[in-house]
Amino acid sequence: MFDEFMGRNQGRIFADPLTVRGCELWLERVLGYYGERGTGGVDVQIIDGQLGLCARTAEFLYSRFTPPEIRYVRGSRPMLEAAVAEVVRPGMSGREKSLAIMRRCRDNRDRGLARPDLFCGGTEEELLKRGAIMCNEISRVFICLCQVAGMPARVFSSHISGHMMAEVFADGKWAWVDPLFGLAPVLDDGRPAGAWELLSDPRLFERQPKSVWDDLRPPRSAFGPELRSARNLSYWMARFRDCYFNPREAAAIGNYFVWEQDRYSYPWRIDPVDPVRMKEAQRLEALNRKALAWPDYYSNELLFDEELRPR
Repeated sequence: MFDEFMGRNQGRIFADPLTVRGCELWLERVLGYYGERGTGGVDVQIIDGQLGLCARTAEFLYSRFTPPEIRYVRGSRPMLEAAVAEVVRPGMSGREKSLAIMRRCRDNRDRGLARPDLFCGGTEEELLKRGAIMCNEISRVFICLCQVAGMPARVFSSHISGHMMAEVFADGKWAWVDPLFGLAPVLDDGRPAGAWELLSDPRLFERQPKSVWDDLRPPRSAFGPELRSARNLSYWMARFRDCYFNPREAAAIGNYFVWEQDRYSYPWRIDPVDPVRMKEAQRLEALNRKALAWPDYYSNELLFDEELRPR
């Protein structure tokens, strides 16, 4: 079902021409940086398993798209098992396990050589060793660790805004998680929020309890050195509300399985494969975001002037 809209054709599922265009430009930028399938490795190969998330596909994506069974064989990836054992304890609920793994991934920057501006790439084991914190890399780590812990997990991407995140199935429900920021929002009734629920009501980000805000750890500060300043936390929470979960965003969900590592290659990357292609895509993306009425503060942080607080 929806096979003709998978992978590089995923933008065609959206009705808004500017959303479709945004998805096409995202793909151009990614291929300009990583290269085509033969050279791009996992960061390009993973695209083949993605399908756009919209009203047309939501029921399918939340019922039949991701297999519920975990096919991971114990002992096949011992370093990932050790990382899970660091944080997951007997008796934890699925939600508690997923939050513990999220925090381990969020704080991966405190380990190894966390220099995404210097190089990128590697298997999930190598990403743990590097202290990797790029969104696409740490999301892969989160997904794999969740699967090793016995929970289905998958990729969630906001292509126009340019961010990769994840969803995990725990305690009978899909829950959206950003393992880079340490963000796992809830619905008004306290249940974990899925990506489709957040896309349907982005103002949920204005109604998060203190416990969710307490986990938030942005990768950088937009306003000085203090990561947890009130203005900086407000900025990033608003960015999720207005950009990553904008109703016109080209959102997508994709499958990636820890037991299928032999299907992928994991090259290391220092420089873009085609910097001219990448830069032109970035220029056109900026123009397309303007046409989509993305907030001005997306490209100029100093224009942000709002204060969000925990409820």
